[in-house]
Amino acid sequence: MNTDVKDYPKIRSPFVRKSIDGKYLATPEIEEGFSWVFKDEGVYAVDKIHGSNICLIFQDGILQSIDNRKNRIIDKPCISANLKTNEARMIEGVINAFERKWIEKGFTGRIYGELVGPTLNGNIHNLTKHYFVPFDYLKEHCHWKTWIANKYPKTFESIRLWFKDLPSLFTKRMTKEFDLAEGLVFYHPDGQRKAKIRRDFFDYTEPKGEA
Repeated sequence: MNTDVKDYPKIRSPFVRKSIDGKYLATPEIEEGFSWVFKDEGVYAVDKIHGSNICLIFQDGILQSIDNRKNRIIDKPCISANLKTNEARMIEGVINAFERKWIEKGFTGRIYGELVGPTLNGNIHNLTKHYFVPFDYLKEHCHWKTWIANKYPKTFESIRLWFKDLPSLFTKRMTKEFDLAEGLVFYHPDGQRKAKIRRDFFDYTEPKGEA
């Protein structure tokens, strides 16, 4: 098994983004090659959680290493008083993923996901522990069935209004609390194409009235 560090490409927005009044915002124009997000059947709209992207490498269910996009963070997994803070929360996240059965026993290969928890990105999911959350888990358990079923129009304006109050399905599953989602990741059923939309792609500030 190849255990080299592998960078994974950034996921692009299906909407063209432009600088508008000093903000980099989505426009109704669709990026070339991304109309599938709104037109193809079977596309998943998955809760985008707000953490730190990492990759775990396993051999026969034993953790071998932890990487981020560019670097190997841990190459000799262990529980040690010498672990740095970032390393310790990664190990905690993996242990909690085991407890949740998000990682299969005896698994060999790579698992990509997000590390979330109380010390990361303002803890928007209101967690009391760190968790490593595999992207495959989110795709299976935290997607919007209304998107697949075409319950609502998939226009720019309807999506913009939806995002204004869009809750995080992951937060609801973990804490039963309502908190706004950071965004969505869209997965094409071909397993190759992805796209993302974040809340901050839209401007919800009310226009100032005239004095």
